[in-house]
Amino acid sequence: MAEMKKRWRSLYHISYIFLLFSPLLLIVSDGSAAGTSTCDVSSLVGAEWKWQGSRYSNDTQNVPAEPDRYTLTLQPDGRVNIRADCNRGGGTHTLDGNKISISITHTTRAACPPDSLEQPFIRDLNGAAAWFFNDGDLYLNIKYDAGTMKFRK
Repeated sequence: MAEMKKRWRSLYHISYIFLLFSPLLLIVSDGSAAGTSTCDVSSLVGAEWKWQGSRYSNDTQNVPAEPDRYTLTLQPDGRVNIRADCNRGGGTHTLDGNKISISITHTTRAACPPDSLEQPFIRDLNGAAAWFFNDGDLYLNIKYDAGTMKFRK
């Protein structure tokens, strides 16, 4: 558990540094978003991503016992499909380089068990501000430096 905590903290700091310096990298590059390419975006969109957990800047975390019950699929037409534990839902997304905005607008209303992470999952998705890949995993940074969500195919 301590090793996992160190790894999440390290990835959190890397993502923070990336967000801090990405505007500078954009200025000194050829104008394309640093760290992104057509291949990266095509890997992001259309795939079903399973939530591995969220690590927050206050050193707390939410980790689902069953990642298959928390999924995210970004459609090429700007729609979003999710599974949030016992509910399904959707909304919209926009991509601009490494920036992302997700708006979950509707879900089914089944009553999930008391230990469900449905609400934190949806809250974190609605707060997504930037995305990046690391070792094949997708990371979504949450607005206001609040934390980072981790997904795996």
